[in-house]
Amino acid sequence: MRGGAAVDHHDGELTAELESCFAGHTAEGLIALLDGAGIANARLRDIAGFAAHPQLEARDRWGEFGSPVGPLRGLLPPVEVADRRAPMRPVPTLGEHTEAVRAEFS
Repeated sequence: MRGGAAVDHHDGELTAELESCFAGHTAEGLIALLDGAGIANARLRDIAGFAAHPQLEARDRWGEFGSPVGPLRGLLPPVEVADRRAPMRPVPTLGEHTEAVRAEFS
């Protein structure tokens, strides 16, 4: 149960009211209105929208690493150490570490 029966009882009415108020607005327009009114909000993004998020680029959160199919781009680990960039090691080829892993268990 999400916030109790009283909340669930009016959920449909509130959803309909919000959808009616927001109809005809673009996402950017709604964000501007909500920001202007001091109402906390956030955009729900799909994978492509997340990858294109301007803050990831502005904060230099992308790194490049090698793979058997060529260079790929991925997010850097979330923990940062001053004056040190997290290593972005290449993706191993199939079987590249098989013998080393088997040796650990023998």
